[in-house]
Amino acid sequence: MATLASDLPLLDAYLYGHPQGRKKRYRSPGDFFPHLLWLATDESGDTDNCSCKFCAPDDIQVFEKADKVRPPEPVKKEHSPVKKETVPPKSPAIGTKPMVVVPGRSNPPDVNASAARAPPKLPSGAAVPSAIARPMGPQQLVPTQLAPAKCFEQDQDAQYNKYIFRPGELVWFNRGNAWGLSVILKRTLTRDVQNNDRARYLVQPISHPFHNPPIKIIESEDGLRPWLAWSPPAPTHHGLATTSGLTYNTIDWKSVCSGRYGQGDAEVDGSIFAAKAVDDSFTLFERLANNTVTTGERIYNGIYLGGEKIWTGEPVRLRKDPGQDIMVVHSIVERLKPGSTSTASAAIFLVGDVYRFSTSHLQPGLEPPDNRHLPIRLRQDLEYRNRATIQTRRTLSFWKIIQAQAALSITDVKGRWYESSTLLPVLKGTLEYSKECQRGEVGDVGQYLNARGDCNALGTAGPARVGTRVVERLEAFGK
Repeated sequence: MATLASDLPLLDAYLYGHPQGRKKRYRSPGDFFPHLLWLATDESGDTDNCSCKFCAPDDIQVFEKADKVRPPEPVKKEHSPVKKETVPPKSPAIGTKPMVVVPGRSNPPDVNASAARAPPKLPSGAAVPSAIARPMGPQQLVPTQLAPAKCFEQDQDAQYNKYIFRPGELVWFNRGNAWGLSVILKRTLTRDVQNNDRARYLVQPISHPFHNPPIKIIESEDGLRPWLAWSPPAPTHHGLATTSGLTYNTIDWKSVCSGRYGQGDAEVDGSIFAAKAVDDSFTLFERLANNTVTTGERIYNGIYLGGEKIWTGEPVRLRKDPGQDIMVVHSIVERLKPGSTSTASAAIFLVGDVYRFSTSHLQPGLEPPDNRHLPIRLRQDLEYRNRATIQTRRTLSFWKIIQAQAALSITDVKGRWYESSTLLPVLKGTLEYSKECQRGEVGDVGQYLNARGDCNALGTAGPARVGTRVVERLEAFGK
């Protein structure tokens, strides 16, 4: 009698050898790869630097391991001057609606020339008011007090001019002859020959399911761009570009690779469709409270919203007019439908204070109130920008609270807020940005960024989609 495949015993293969014992076993080569990478590259042998699921058993193991929060640094009244000005390599032109028709060619970043990451120096003598003698008027709204960071990574991201990019985020990276798409796996600070801090990133280029590009080390933030800095180009395969409704998970990638969709670059098209899938997704992480029995709500410390990672206690860009409104997020809430335990139908919204960027002529003694409840990144960026405009234009900008403890859907959020004083030098080049600062032309970097959902809107107006919820961040990047 012939033996059927269903009659054979089911056998599982595991890889053993982790120093914590036989219970720490890897189920597949892909499962073991982060540990192998650590064994091959980390000369210190410190398992804290390993991102495998056993050495870093966190919510998103592959991206970065959290640690205890160190004591917060004291807030300085004056903005620290930069130690050295640098000129990054030329970057593609940017506009109010940046588009990437074809990934632009660019020279590889000059590691030595892009060591200092601080904003350019500004002329001395431009005093920035930090206190108020007489307020402009009665304060009607009371800002919400900021809660302290709850983990090491959140604390790092709350600091001014520390890191621009975060583990788990979708970013553009410089491939040498073009720009590609990748996810940040890990980051660290290194010291250059001038003893300046320089951010260093480990990124995984993304592609179609049958191709796994090698991991890249990005030595400078000049070699990266936020996902929302540009729009993805059209697919290179004519069949993919002219067929509507295709997604990363529904495309027959074997047929693409075999040429059935025409000539093109399968790796590039795989990254384009994978990035669009990520942009449409969201993932809640670090649950802080579970009140489903009493209020039907769960509270979280962070959310991956599209390509970006957002924490409580930091600002996000809003879709409200006139375009520079932000919310300082104090809670990330998941509210279940009454009588339901399903997360699929739950509403996700952010609770926080809404602010509007405002500018007025400088009148000594009538400066706006100093809001100590604003995140330090907002305050130090504002101080830097005011230092440029006070001396040249005699104008002073401030964040005016317009709504306290507002509750907004995630569809009202464009994306992360970035410091103009740190990201604009990367996008424009330090030399060009320094010239603008000398003229007092310190714009808002948000006007050069897209919003989450733009790449999937197909040119139509209207509110953004809530998107697809995925439990683990890694799932957002497809099969």
